[in-house]
Amino acid sequence: MLNQIVIVGRLVKDPVVNETQDGKKLANITLAVQRSFKNIEGNYEVDFIDCVLWKGIAESTANYCTSKYMFI
Repeated sequence: MLNQIVIVGRLVKDPVVNETQDGKKLANITLAVQRSFKNIEGNYEVDFIDCVLWKGIAESTANYCTSKYMFI
């Protein structure tokens, strides 16, 4: 069984693809996810979620999800 989750947020920095010793590709990314409710001070808080992407997902994310596309 495979678990999946969908997280919508902003990339903190551009992803970089690395390889493990056995040749598998991976990318570490951090997503900034704004909470859907305000705190007691009336501000939205942001959670920073670290993610590890493997194989094709890592390569696709590195190719298409960069800072130059984030603010269009």
